[in-house]
Amino acid sequence: MLKDYLQLCWLSGYPEDLPTDRKFLWINLVVYLLLGLFIQANISDPVEAFIQILIEIVITLLFMGALLLKDGSSYNFERFLTAILVCENFVYALGLPILFWYILAKGSELANYPIYFGMALMIWSVVVIAYLLKGLFDFNWRTSGSLSVLYFVLTYFGSFGLLLMI
Repeated sequence: MLKDYLQLCWLSGYPEDLPTDRKFLWINLVVYLLLGLFIQANISDPVEAFIQILIEIVITLLFMGALLLKDGSSYNFERFLTAILVCENFVYALGLPILFWYILAKGSELANYPIYFGMALMIWSVVVIAYLLKGLFDFNWRTSGSLSVLYFVLTYFGSFGLLLMI
């Protein structure tokens, strides 16, 4: 099943044909929480990192719930959530070495390169989410891309903003 979902990270496969398994969803949710917590805890306070990751998960659930309400179907909820989590986990896993590179390169002439790779991963994540939106909801690329950017901004910057207000 993981292989089917990982194909989406390479913009291949059909999101609407993916199998669903609630146990697989929960495993990916826990992995997302742990990877996100590890990455955020190296950037900020561990308690704040935990709260920020929880806020990201809630925003993800609300965003998908809103899309599915507009669509009028809850059939794709587990499939879409699992697809997003698997792809985000994959990007997070690729981001771990970049995070270590960034930490080790601070103050050196190589300090900017991890930032460039991190930005490329963020762009890739936005493109993958747009691909998922297009495949599951039959949106055109412009709508999918716009919603993907909105999702990215809400999830990462929104969680940071909410954390600052707490």
